Amino acid sequence: MIRTRPLLFAIAFAAASTAHSATFTVDHLGDGGSGSLRDAIARANATAEADVILFTPGLAGTIDLTGGELVVGASVTITGPGATRLTIDANGRSRVFRFDNPAAEARSWTISGLTITRGSATTANADSGGGLFYENPASSSSRPSLAISGVVFSANKASRKGGAVSVSGANLTLADVALDANEARGGFQPSGGALYLDRGLLTMQRSRVLDNTAELVGGGIRLASPGISAVITDSLIQGNSATLSGGGMHAGTMQSLRIARSSFVGNAVTNQTEGGGLYFDGSTDAGAVDNVVENSTFSANRTQHEAGRGSGIAVARGNLTVRNSTFAYNATSPATAPAPNAGGALWVANGTSTRVTVQSTLFSHNTHGDSNLRVDLARQTGVPESTLAADHNLFEASPAIGVLSSGNANIEGDARLGELTYHGGWTPVHPIGADSPAIDAGANPGALETDQRGAGFARTIDANPCRRPLVHVTDIGAYEYRADSIFCYGFNG
Repeated sequence: MIRTRPLLFAIAFAAASTAHSATFTVDHLGDGGSGSLRDAIARANATAEADVILFTPGLAGTIDLTGGELVVGASVTITGPGATRLTIDANGRSRVFRFDNPAAEARSWTISGLTITRGSATTANADSGGGLFYENPASSSSRPSLAISGVVFSANKASRKGGAVSVSGANLTLADVALDANEARGGFQPSGGALYLDRGLLTMQRSRVLDNTAELVGGGIRLASPGISAVITDSLIQGNSATLSGGGMHAGTMQSLRIARSSFVGNAVTNQTEGGGLYFDGSTDAGAVDNVVENSTFSANRTQHEAGRGSGIAVARGNLTVRNSTFAYNATSPATAPAPNAGGALWVANGTSTRVTVQSTLFSHNTHGDSNLRVDLARQTGVPESTLAADHNLFEASPAIGVLSSGNANIEGDARLGELTYHGGWTPVHPIGADSPAIDAGANPGALETDQRGAGFARTIDANPCRRPLVHVTDIGAYEYRADSIFCYGFNG
């Protein structure tokens, strides 16, 4: 398993508030009394303005949360000294943060620079969001905003939704956040081992979702119910597991979904069939929304049932475009004789509302069954039929007859993949070798400016920098090969 890259938590200590807001300073690590975090939150809740909570310079250590969950009501910014310097530890006694907004007002909350650990929401009255919980009234049309940056959530648990974070009816932003070793299990339909979100918008960037578990669906992330839009960029979803579907992420009935420059690595569905990396159940109207996975890598994900399908991505419904991405070493079914109508690093269910397009995407070493049968794409048979179109892709084994609805400029061969590791950028990638058939054989339908690694790694370059004129053609997959031009004209040139 690849070692995860440390997150760089940049916490800004600026805080210019409005003329009427107040700044409260935490000056000790106790869980009560004047100068405590609990006291600062209570004082901020008592004002009508958006206040700021800071920590005395040099204060570091652990706040042992003995007085129950911290209830945040009014708009506030809590700026910690850094996730490696300050920890709030509930020690399994209670949840850590609950955000309260019974009137469903348009509030704004910001938290940065903390570690939130061992929160527990496992009782009948508190069963979701062990680290952080917010639920907007279902009848409300307003959506508060919650921004979290430079925060580590570790070893939190819930018996129902969101082992670390559960948010309903708010717009959630995560930047430079780590969600590690959290779990949702033991209650009614436990889902979202790290994060559960419904009735809201999710923006996640430069974040890590690592080694989380859900007893039902969405081992790492569960996005549920209509009306959700999500944008996930430069993020790593690794080592998460769920029993039923969506080992890394379960995305249901999305308004829109965009995943870019991200890696899903080593996620698993342990007892049922679909979506080791990502389970996608989109809109019932296949033409209504545009959902895209681009410049991303799905590697070593698995579904462990004999009827396993979609070890990288399983598409149950809706439209999805996958482009300029890499699927490698994903596996479905450990059985000697795996079930029919299964398999595929990318699997598509039947139904007229299901339309999937795969463009300029690389497939390598994706297996089905213990005989390691190579199966890159699979589509469920039967009526009504779904649509699966593919162009400019590299398959290790061309899809069987009837899998594709249409295909153009696809090729077959050994991609010559390198080891999954960091080659620049925020997330790990599989590089391709100089002799890979993926080089200059792809397309760039999304007009991407970079490959998965981001700034400094152009999406379309000439694989042979010595020729003139240069020929700029996109490589297939998430990684753009670049040759060294130092020897083009010799040492005297």
